[in-house]
Amino acid sequence: MLSTLETLPDEILMMIFSCSDDVITTLRAFLGLNQRFNRILLDKHLHLLSDYLHTNIHDDYYKSEVFHQVSQQLLSVNKSIDTNHLCQVLQPLINYHIQQKYLQSGRELQSSFEQCQLMRQQLTDEEISQIDNELNEQFHSLKNISITREHIRYIKSLVLSKGACLQCDDDEFSEYNITKCVYERLLQYINSPTSEASNRINLSLQLFKILIISNPSLLKNRDHIANQPGHLQKVLLHNIFRLKPSSHNISSEPVNMEYYRAIVDLSLFTIQSWKYVPDQIYYIEDNMFDVLGMISEVDQDTFIRNAQWEILGAIINDYFLNSYEAWDDQFKNTLKEIFKKLIEKKRLDVIKYIYFYFRFEDFFNDSKYVRECINLMTGNRSDRRFFSMIMDDASLDSLFFKKTLLFILLQKKERKLIEKILMLSPNLIDELDENGNDPLLYICLRVNGCRHRIIEFLINMGSDLQRKNNDGQNFLNALQLPRNKKLLEVLYEQEIISEYFQ
Repeated sequence: MLSTLETLPDEILMMIFSCSDDVITTLRAFLGLNQRFNRILLDKHLHLLSDYLHTNIHDDYYKSEVFHQVSQQLLSVNKSIDTNHLCQVLQPLINYHIQQKYLQSGRELQSSFEQCQLMRQQLTDEEISQIDNELNEQFHSLKNISITREHIRYIKSLVLSKGACLQCDDDEFSEYNITKCVYERLLQYINSPTSEASNRINLSLQLFKILIISNPSLLKNRDHIANQPGHLQKVLLHNIFRLKPSSHNISSEPVNMEYYRAIVDLSLFTIQSWKYVPDQIYYIEDNMFDVLGMISEVDQDTFIRNAQWEILGAIINDYFLNSYEAWDDQFKNTLKEIFKKLIEKKRLDVIKYIYFYFRFEDFFNDSKYVRECINLMTGNRSDRRFFSMIMDDASLDSLFFKKTLLFILLQKKERKLIEKILMLSPNLIDELDENGNDPLLYICLRVNGCRHRIIEFLINMGSDLQRKNNDGQNFLNALQLPRNKKLLEVLYEQEIISEYFQ
């Protein structure tokens, strides 16, 4: 069959390659068979890469460094490629696409908002009241009916040409507001198995964006989500992170990707819109804590996974661009709880990312908090592997106050982790606790149970057997205490200390 395909002209091959609705299937079937096929598959006239992003993109995309790098990687493929590897290669395109949408949203919003405000300033109070009432009537008339291009055209003219402003009740018990409208037209279909005409979804997106431009404070409109009220951004995030309707656990239901992409698009627009809300900082901080609190396990879908990551980055960056206040105790306590949740979810990627922004070192001066975190990371074998990954990561080297960490690990008798931290930082062997105990004295005097392997390791690491604590006790004195009678016997039997008692 391959030899037959090779005889066909490029135009016919393009038609064959474009038959499948799934880009991944097409690339998996033909990419790597030969260089000619690779070249045709990546020809922008076939627009497979833009189809993969479900967008009509301009030449600027194809001229970007990201598209160039991904194209070169795909052109160099000379054998069949599995789905996971292919998605990994294509991943930067998704990130780039979402980043560009975010920037485009900012430009669109600024231009349109300024135009709307300029037109509004030229109106009399009576004219303002008249056009605002007209926009309000138009908005409520669309409830439970299909939106047409004529509806959008008229509403745009009210907002951009006349400066109309939509006012809605923020309360979640109100009959209708923009957040309830978003649920009606987008969110309720997030798990719908049926395909929807893209035109209908795009018209809904245009409606929401132009209404937000008319009045960015509409973002404060609330609806019920997870048995509690939430403003528009929170409701969108709840769906982007695929949480169950009644909890903060991830949903296992299939996702309608047409609606999911629309929700991501709208969320990017709303993140940009907060800067035009008068009391923005409270909500921007709230958004940051919301998104961090919603982080769950890594999603298996490439687009969802990368959309969540880009949304997270945009919201955190938005906070740092707009917040100038010092952190109070409530802020720090909230962040501490979020960090513990990230440990539970084993999201090392997110921990590293937010550590770059927040630098948590001060949190770990609190030994109680450190102990809580360590308990989460030593509950089972999987937890310990995750802890070991954190300790191995050079970018997190100063995350934990290592002295505090070491003595807590000694108390918990986490031998492998003790060995790891001392191999990474051998100087810790000489650290002292508040009673003047080094790690060797501490394990003898403050810890119960089986300890001989830890003691053997500490001796081999160069512990000073003659060092005395504040009570004048050294290692040999400590071993002769009644509490250590059995330990001393085991150390003798294992020939760990016999040479020191000759």
